[in-house]
Amino acid sequence: MTGEKWKVVMVMLAATLAVSLGEALLSKGMKLTNMPSASGLMQARAVLNRYVVCGTILMTAYFGLYMLALRWADLSFVLPLTAISYLLGALLAKFYLGEHVSPTRWIGVLVITLGVVVVGFGERGGSGGAP
Repeated sequence: MTGEKWKVVMVMLAATLAVSLGEALLSKGMKLTNMPSASGLMQARAVLNRYVVCGTILMTAYFGLYMLALRWADLSFVLPLTAISYLLGALLAKFYLGEHVSPTRWIGVLVITLGVVVVGFGERGGSGGAP
């Protein structure tokens, strides 16, 4: 893999880490404010919850990094790299949020992750605008 591709991979690793952490924080924040008969004021407070705010900031950072990667590489290379967020999301769900992640979900995450490896490392030559 060329130096340019490694640069894209590193940016996308940071991006997927940001979006995965952002989604986990957003999930935690929304669950903390989950009230069956919440008024409009209570729902507005949910938006200002520190977990929701931090999660939103991280997800915004993801989009910025994703756009940067798309400037440097083809969508067909960049997009599959985002699938790493499935692995990070499952790990965060299990160990940070304390959710049950079934064996079937782990197998699915493994299949997706292997697909990312195939796409990312399977190319031997460059074509078109690929780095």
